[in-house]
Amino acid sequence: MRSEEAIRERIAALESEYDRHDPPVSALEEEAEVALLRAIEELEWVLEEFDDESFTQ
Repeated sequence: MRSEEAIRERIAALESEYDRHDPPVSALEEEAEVALLRAIEELEWVLEEFDDESFTQ
C-alpha cells in the first residue's frame, strides 16, 4: 500500500507531465485536470491493492 505522500507525488508527476503536453488555458480547466489525475491515481491504487490481495488468497 502506498503512503499518502507517495500518492501526492504521483499526482504531481502526472499533472506536470500532462501540463507539458497540454497546458491548461483556464482555472476551470486546471481544476478539471487535477480531478481527473486524482481519479486516475485512485484507480491505479485500487488496482494495485486488488493485485496484491489476489496473490495472498
